[in-house]
Amino acid sequence: MSRWCEYLALAEIHPRNRELLTEFFLEQFAYSPTIFPAFLALFQRKLTSTKYRKARLHLAQQYLDILSPLCERFGLFEKKNDLDRICFRLTNLKGYRSVEQVLSRYKRTSHLLIARVIGSFRRLLKDTGHSCTVTGRYKNVYSVYRKLQQKRYLSPIALNDIFAFRIILQRNSVQECFDVLNLLHDHFQPSVKRFKDYISIPKINGYQSIHTTLSQVLPDLDLPVEVQIRTKIMDDFSERGVASHWLYAGEKKSRLLTDPERKLVEYLTSLSEEVRAAPTVLCFSPTGDAFRFPAGSTILDFAYAIHTEVGNRAISAAVNGTKRNLQYALQEGDRIRILTARNIQATKSWLQFAHTPYARRRIREQA
Repeated sequence: MSRWCEYLALAEIHPRNRELLTEFFLEQFAYSPTIFPAFLALFQRKLTSTKYRKARLHLAQQYLDILSPLCERFGLFEKKNDLDRICFRLTNLKGYRSVEQVLSRYKRTSHLLIARVIGSFRRLLKDTGHSCTVTGRYKNVYSVYRKLQQKRYLSPIALNDIFAFRIILQRNSVQECFDVLNLLHDHFQPSVKRFKDYISIPKINGYQSIHTTLSQVLPDLDLPVEVQIRTKIMDDFSERGVASHWLYAGEKKSRLLTDPERKLVEYLTSLSEEVRAAPTVLCFSPTGDAFRFPAGSTILDFAYAIHTEVGNRAISAAVNGTKRNLQYALQEGDRIRILTARNIQATKSWLQFAHTPYARRRIREQA
C-alpha cells in the first residue's frame, strides 16, 4: 500500500490521470474493501509527515480529486470527514476559513435552537412508543464549502445546509422508518422537493436512510431542518462503510444484510473477479502522466502509447533509473523514460514483443 502513496505523488494533476487513478483504486478496493480504511490511515500519516509544502499540497489535492469521492462511494464517511477537512484546509485556506466563520456563527447562535428541535423530536417519538436515539451533527466542512459555492448567488445559507438531525431506531425494522416518517410529516410541514428515500433505492455504496426536510418544527421557528431516519444497523453501516458489509457477509452475521447490501457485496465481488481475470499494470512517464497496460506489455508498448514517432524511434528505456531493453515487461509502478535514435526504424521483428493492439498496428504500418 505504501507504493500507492507514491503513485499519487508521482501523477500530475489533470483530468486524464484523475480518471485513470480513480479506476485503479476502485479496482484495488473492490478486491478487498477492508484495505481502503487501512490505506487512508497510511495516506494521512504520509500527508502529515511530508516536509515540503508543495508535495503536501499535491497529495492533498489528489485526495480531494480521487480518494474523497471513493470514500463516499465506499461509505467511509467518518474518515472522509477528517481527511476532507485536513486536505481542504491545505489546498484552500481562504475558503476553509470562510466556512469556519459561517459554522462558528451558527454554532454561537444555533446551539439552543438545535437542542430545542432535538427535544421536540424526542418527546414526540417517546410519546408514540418509538425506541430511538435523536442526535445531530454539523455537516462536513468541505461539503458546506461546496454548498456555499452553489448558493452564493441564489439564496442565503440556512441551518439545513450545514446541520442534519438524525433519528436512529433501535429495532431493525424498515417499516418503522416509514412509520416515523409519516409521523413527522403529520406533525410538521414537509418539503416535497427535498425528500429522498435511500432505503427503497439505496446509494451505490449501500447507504440506506430516509432524508426529509421539515418546517414549523417549533412554534417560533420558520427555518427548514433536515432529518435523517434509519435503523441502528443502517447507521453502523453508514459510519463503517462497505468494509462492514464485507465483514458481515463473510461471517454468520450475513443474515443481517439487507438485499441491497447483499447486492453491493456481490457487485464488488464480481468487479474484483473481472480485475483478476484481466490484470493490468500502472506505469508513469517522467512528467507524471499515468498509463495502464495489460499485464505482459513491454517498453515498446509504452513507447507507442507516448507517441507513434517515439515508438518508431525507440531503442531502450530508463526504468526507475536503470537501463532496460525494449522487450522488458512493464511492472507495477515503473517510471519510464524512453530513449530514441533518429536512425532507428520499426521492423516486423518488433511484433514479437509488442502486445497492445495500438502498438502492433503502428509497427505494421511502418515495417
